[in-house]
Amino acid sequence: MSEDTSPAASNEAIPFPTLTILYLPAEAAAVVEDVSQKYPNMTIEDCTGFFHGGQRLYKKVTIWSQGIDSLWMDAVIARTKELASVQFVNVVSGGMMHIL
Repeated sequence: MSEDTSPAASNEAIPFPTLTILYLPAEAAAVVEDVSQKYPNMTIEDCTGFFHGGQRLYKKVTIWSQGIDSLWMDAVIARTKELASVQFVNVVSGGMMHIL
């Protein structure tokens, strides 16, 4: 038996959702509303972290989607940095933590 690698077979594949986690400093909680309008399949948890040089409150935003719009994500990151007065935002995507 051989695998069918024809284009028709690959077009029938079911795309798996991706998981993206944003750790938003509590001062940028207003950004959560922007995220929920774009990606309704999400959860929000309050948590404590040490990402920015000491203990701080965060909103852990977990998004399930078929992909994240990169221009939109850049705008969310920029707005978060502005509201929380931070130099970076921690994002988990593809099983890796990124500092953006």
